[in-house]
Amino acid sequence: MSSYREHYFPNTEPLRADEMRITALGTGRPFLRPAQANAGWLIELGNGDRFMFDFGFGTQSNFGALEIPYQAMTAYFATHLHTDHVGEFAQIWIGSWLGGRSVPLEVYGPSSNQPQFGFAHFIQKQRESYAWDTETRRGTANMLGADVNVHEFDYSKVHVIYEKNGVKITSFPAVHIYDGPVSLKLEWNGLCFVYSGDTTPSHFMIENGKGADVLVHETFNTVKQLIERSGYPERMARAVGTVAHSDPAEAGKVLAECNPRLAVAFHFFNDFDTAPEIEAAIRTHYKGPLALAKDMMVFNVTKEQIVTRMAVTSSHVWPNKELHGDFRKAPVGKPMQMSRWLADKQVFPKF
Repeated sequence: MSSYREHYFPNTEPLRADEMRITALGTGRPFLRPAQANAGWLIELGNGDRFMFDFGFGTQSNFGALEIPYQAMTAYFATHLHTDHVGEFAQIWIGSWLGGRSVPLEVYGPSSNQPQFGFAHFIQKQRESYAWDTETRRGTANMLGADVNVHEFDYSKVHVIYEKNGVKITSFPAVHIYDGPVSLKLEWNGLCFVYSGDTTPSHFMIENGKGADVLVHETFNTVKQLIERSGYPERMARAVGTVAHSDPAEAGKVLAECNPRLAVAFHFFNDFDTAPEIEAAIRTHYKGPLALAKDMMVFNVTKEQIVTRMAVTSSHVWPNKELHGDFRKAPVGKPMQMSRWLADKQVFPKF
């Protein structure tokens, strides 16, 4: 078995050819706090591929702290269209483009039972809303990274939505409020990572999550905590905590049925005074290895072992320039011209 340092320091540990590394970029709830971003998970593989499952608000700051070249990302996948899972689309698109990505952004997301609720519609409207942003960069930034390849897939089926370079990613339906949400399963080199997204306990998860090496399953704070700490009325607490999401005890039941090598619970506020109650509830059913996720928790996965650590990062990082080759090419296209009356007011004329 391989030995690892007690903490993970980015850019100091090349992955083994047979190794998977999973990093929690965001583990919290739909509103932000410094300790926890919204939902997002990074998966790095020994073949060089890197994927992101969900990209909620705050996740891209944590991604930047890992100092991974934006050009090194293979594709991004969304489980559903709540903002705490896709809120940082502008960052994975424009931020990564200006940070060094010189190929089209590859994004995957589910359909719904109506076109206006599907992923393609979401991306189209996001791109339209940022038209001023992208067009004003023409002529100054290299436009190679401005393109977006959108892959909308059927939310209602269990099917392979990505299969390249020995990696297979399967989507299966998740039961969360309305039609559209999915869970994701990544298989590579005999290893399996399953990510629930948002879901109440479902047979879809039990059927597709069995035997995973790492299964990340959502659970919200307990109803009691939602009432006492979030100030929710009881009816709202029960609706949010047990109808829209998985209660910790319910999540434990699913984990017990799936029996992964390591279960990881996320999507709750993980504090010293909330975690014990959540863990105890999960343990009413599930007795196996368990981690209560925190932002920047890192899991190194091989067939021999799973090692769980925290990343140690800097707050003052710059984009990694290692893969900036094409990004440095001269920009193509004519810059937009501002109105003459604006240009004439410059103290140091440039237009």
